[in-house]
Amino acid sequence: MRARFLHLADCHLGYRQYGRNERFNDFSKAFYAVIDVAVAEKVDFVVLAGDLFQKRSIDALTLSHAMRGLEKLQKAGIPCLAVEGNHELAYFNESIGWMRFLAERDLLVLLDTTFESGKPLLEPYTRRNGAYLDVKPGLRVYGLRYYGSATASAVANIGAALDEADNSGIEYTIFIAHTGIEGVLAGEAGGLTHRELAPLRPHIDYLALGHVHKPFDFDGWIYNPGSPETCSMTEAAWPQRGYYLVDVDTQKHREENEPAHSATLHANPRRDFVRLSFKVDAYTSPDALYAACQEYAVREARDRAAKRRTPAAPVVELRLHGVLAFDRAGLDLARYEELLEANFSPLLAFVKNATQPTEFAVAADAQLNRRDLEQQIIADLLGRDARFAGQREGWTRLALSLKQMALTGADPAAILDELTNAAPQEEIERG
Repeated sequence: MRARFLHLADCHLGYRQYGRNERFNDFSKAFYAVIDVAVAEKVDFVVLAGDLFQKRSIDALTLSHAMRGLEKLQKAGIPCLAVEGNHELAYFNESIGWMRFLAERDLLVLLDTTFESGKPLLEPYTRRNGAYLDVKPGLRVYGLRYYGSATASAVANIGAALDEADNSGIEYTIFIAHTGIEGVLAGEAGGLTHRELAPLRPHIDYLALGHVHKPFDFDGWIYNPGSPETCSMTEAAWPQRGYYLVDVDTQKHREENEPAHSATLHANPRRDFVRLSFKVDAYTSPDALYAACQEYAVREARDRAAKRRTPAAPVVELRLHGVLAFDRAGLDLARYEELLEANFSPLLAFVKNATQPTEFAVAADAQLNRRDLEQQIIADLLGRDARFAGQREGWTRLALSLKQMALTGADPAAILDELTNAAPQEEIERG
């Protein structure tokens, strides 16, 4: 038995990211691009592992875009086998959700394993309901909608039921589920462990997952294609994601002991997301930092322009990080946004200030009087700022003098005159 199918997930149609219509359209364009591949490659069927939509309550335009893509498959005679993801599950008080609506229009085969007293009912798909479909002779596809924290229990029960299921004539089996795998995303809990998936292993040749937007595969049977469009800036780190094209050949598997399938991950066209990171520690003034960052931005814009996948204007983020050698008030973020605009001509530009002020600690000495202690604290503060460290004694004296003048009711003109005449001249010239 031979077959070819396409596996995608997490299309998130209807996501008006950053409130921009351009991003709403980008998600639909990415979906259409993958659908066009399925038609051009003449696949036997498409597997959609959840989250076709961004949310449960969609608008008419989002529904229209979904139907437009699925109608292309329908016209080409390519069935789309799907499960519901967490973003699109119907509300409890609704009879059907939008995925079920599409199934009622025969644009989807919406698979779902139902349970009775905890026991899975592995019933064939008839009258638009059922746990599995024999999509072609010898090839069976099961489906399980998003179950959240109950997924591990559901999988264990399904594995036990598959031990007793009649698989006569079935040479290759696919299982579609919307769930993550533990450990794929560093620092994030949740998802199934490999041990929790083990009950499916004797029965399933290809576990088609969705939910996690990072692409991954394990052990030649677990596959997750990642999101076709970029749902958050963190996904810029995974450019090679989008969909799997899978070729199945059970005859070659039997006769030559080759794997029953070969799965190839492909990246679909999408708007570029550019994530830049610049360390600030080495720069002792706002102008020095800006000049260095400008050189970096020019270089990155030039290099990335040559690698751009589409002509669409990118979304760009600049993250400034490290220990700032001057007061944060001197960091003009709007100026850095203008820098990104000038060099990248982006759809959107963001500057993230992740810098840290210089840490300081004052060892209070019980022997110091109030004025001496105040002088010590101010000197320590000034010593932590590279702009003032060289003449911190002079600046400390000036700060204390200005404070005393203010407390005694000195005329503002006199205070200004004191500042002008007494400030270290080198620092005035720099300012």
